[in-house]
Amino acid sequence: MISTIDIISLIVFFSCWFGYSILISLKEKDSASLFSIMYEHRLKWMTEALKREDKSVDVITLGNLMKSVSFFASTSILIIAGLIPLFGYGEKINNFAGKLPFVISSTSPMYEIKIILLIIIFIYAFFKYTWALRQYNYASVLILASNKKQSNNEELAIRNAQILANAAKHFSMGVRGYYLGIAVLSWFLNPYLFIAVSILIMFVNYRREFLSKALDIIKL
Repeated sequence: MISTIDIISLIVFFSCWFGYSILISLKEKDSASLFSIMYEHRLKWMTEALKREDKSVDVITLGNLMKSVSFFASTSILIIAGLIPLFGYGEKINNFAGKLPFVISSTSPMYEIKIILLIIIFIYAFFKYTWALRQYNYASVLILASNKKQSNNEELAIRNAQILANAAKHFSMGVRGYYLGIAVLSWFLNPYLFIAVSILIMFVNYRREFLSKALDIIKL
């Protein structure tokens, strides 16, 4: 059976996960963020790209972005493949963890729920990465199909910047899934730790998005 504290920790976890996305959407309407400032830089990039006949620099830059996304997508598959066999080691892991200080051992069904949650998170991350990768592919085509001879250059620059920004957004959501996976790992040790780590991770994400040194630098 799932304990009361485990239920509470799950509620806190999902509240942090989905609540953070809502908070970001509301906060970005009246505050500068890494995402909004980087969109302005992407728009400048796409405006300059339209002026160039030779777009090899743009293609190389997109290729570098796609490599990092591909790496994370491949890693997600490997993590999922590594998690599935763990279903058969619940008793051994619980016996080992029960000997550690501050660890609250869980029943076999609870252990399986934790593994399932981890698998769901990394499947979510995989889909986010692959969707980001596809959008970078679309962006490559759109950039190469755009040139300065077209009459609607401003609209084309905005369109190309938006597809790049959306790809980056989904990549960031995939990375956030990895952070959430770290929070779930702490649940194997202690549900109270799970609550604390879930809140801490969302705070770190918020600080990086709105209060980081990187944000101050790219504003320049």
